[in-house]
Amino acid sequence: MSNGSGFSLDFSDFEKKFEKIVEDAIPKDAAKGLFDAAASMLQDADKEIPMTPFKEGHLKGSKIVEKANISRGDISVTAGFNIEYAAKLHEMPKEAGDKINWSLPGSGPKYLETKMVRNKQKYMEVVAESIRGG
Repeated sequence: MSNGSGFSLDFSDFEKKFEKIVEDAIPKDAAKGLFDAAASMLQDADKEIPMTPFKEGHLKGSKIVEKANISRGDISVTAGFNIEYAAKLHEMPKEAGDKINWSLPGSGPKYLETKMVRNKQKYMEVVAESIRGG
C-alpha cells in the first residue's frame, strides 16, 4: 500500500528511442565493422600464406571493398579482387595449384578463404568493437 511518497517512471519515450537505436545505429555500426573486417581480410591475403598471387601486380592492385549493404535483418559487404582470373586462381584445386610455379613464394589458391577460416575470431572482434563504439 502506497503512502503517497513514491514516484513512477514513464519509460515509453526511452523504449521508442531505444528501438530506433537498435534499428538504425547498431546496423550502421555493424556495417562499418564489417567493412573494416573485409578490408583487414584483404590485407591478410597479401601477408599470410597462402598469399594473393602476384605476377605483375594487377590482381593485388584490384582489391575492392564496397560499402556495406544494410537491409532489414541483413548486413552484407562485397570484398575481393576485381580481376577475371581472381576467382579462377582462388578456386583452383590444391593439386593443380601445387603444379603451378607461382611467381611469389607462399602464394596460391584459397588465398581469401583460408583467411576467413583462420582469422574469423579476429574479424568478428573488429565488427563487435565497431558496435561497441570503439
